[in-house]
Amino acid sequence: MIKQNIFTEWVTDFTNATERSIIELVDCATADGGTLGFESPMKEEEAQSFLNGLRLRVAGGNAHVLLGSSEGLPVFLAILSLNEMPNCRHRAELSKGVVRPDFRGRHLVEIAFAQIVQRSALLGIDQLVLDVRENSRAHFLWQRFGFVTYGILEDYARVHSEVCRGHFMVQTVKALRDHLNSTPSKETQNA
Repeated sequence: MIKQNIFTEWVTDFTNATERSIIELVDCATADGGTLGFESPMKEEEAQSFLNGLRLRVAGGNAHVLLGSSEGLPVFLAILSLNEMPNCRHRAELSKGVVRPDFRGRHLVEIAFAQIVQRSALLGIDQLVLDVRENSRAHFLWQRFGFVTYGILEDYARVHSEVCRGHFMVQTVKALRDHLNSTPSKETQNA
């Protein structure tokens, strides 16, 4: 394992530097073939719209943004969105999971998931859901960490005129915690 100093924070203050870090991570993942809902790096108006919505959701307590950095460089991002329905508050959605391409393979996913497990426990979240494009790098990563498909949408995304299937996946917070605490397998060592 590569020795590194990773600083993590749950973003509450959207400074210019924080906003630049978030957009930089989404853009570099998109440029590297990431499947984050964008075909190419965001235009200025797209970035501002994305940040405005995220800022409002965080201020309202409906989203929690985890940002990781190494020596001032943003290296990972995850967004935990709470379910606002009273009967579904035990469930949260993971979205925009990003690891900077040149930092992949350094166990940052495990670091992020450990923070997500802790935050979920504080918020009373028992179940994590997400959706992902079929056969993408992210799809295989979620599977390696124990997420299972509970539904498939045939017309999930359209990329360069191609219709892509999407998987809706789920895992309990307890199962994710147990997965993180188990002996690392060869699979997760390469995540």
